[in-house]
Amino acid sequence: MAQLIELNAQENSPFESEPQLLGVYHWNEVSRSMHKHDDRLELNFILSGNGTQVIDGELCNMQAGDVLIYNSGVLHDESLTLYSNLEAWCIAVKNLKLPARPVNELFPKNFRPCVPCQAVAEELAQLYPLVQHYAQQKDGYQIANALARAVVHIVYKIIRSMELVANKEKIFIVERVRNYIEDHYAEDLNLAELSGLVRANEFYLSHAFKKVTGYSPKEYILRRRIGKAQCLLIYTSLPLTEISARVGYEDSNYFSRAFKKIIGISPRLYRQKWHELSSGSVPSDV
Repeated sequence: MAQLIELNAQENSPFESEPQLLGVYHWNEVSRSMHKHDDRLELNFILSGNGTQVIDGELCNMQAGDVLIYNSGVLHDESLTLYSNLEAWCIAVKNLKLPARPVNELFPKNFRPCVPCQAVAEELAQLYPLVQHYAQQKDGYQIANALARAVVHIVYKIIRSMELVANKEKIFIVERVRNYIEDHYAEDLNLAELSGLVRANEFYLSHAFKKVTGYSPKEYILRRRIGKAQCLLIYTSLPLTEISARVGYEDSNYFSRAFKKIIGISPRLYRQKWHELSSGSVPSDV
């Protein structure tokens, strides 16, 4: 005889404001350089394969069952290393609010952004495709939204159950330089200027910067420019000449060569491929 399981309908949500689905997509080859999103939180579930990414300056090794989390406003770079048979899902949500935390921050800044979710991998592998399925259906948003919230709750439960304190080496001068680059990456920056900013030897700064971020200052600036260009290619219809100028390149041909060197394809083809691969996006005003 089946036993009825009584549920606790009075259980309080940990969120002051529940997450709201913005979009969902499946990915296995699209590679984006250093960029960030100020209007959303992203949860990337690694379905199979492995690889590495840099998230908030930390090199994160990922494998099947992990969830990579990009808090709002956090720089992440998906193009650092070769991926091995990587297949993943991503959902983007907005308006998530935990007590005493900024909007769209699922974990504190001293936590590791790569969350091992192997214990719930089977559930996540079923939920992500369902989110996309219903997001693509007419009048299916409410179901897709509920399923996306389920994903967020499951991952947050894993976060709360573990001590995910990051093992980061935060060097003060590197953080100052990173913050300065973030405000001025489209300008003509050089190592001498950056070293003068923090009163450090150029060799020392270059070495310390690469140890913390994985890049030399010059490489970091290049990837940040390309990452911003990717956002403009994806989310706007601006011509390439204007995008080139906005990220610090007066010569659009030089910009295209720099873009292809980092991403592997031209900016024009990148925009085309991204639009072809993206699906299930939900307008932000839904």
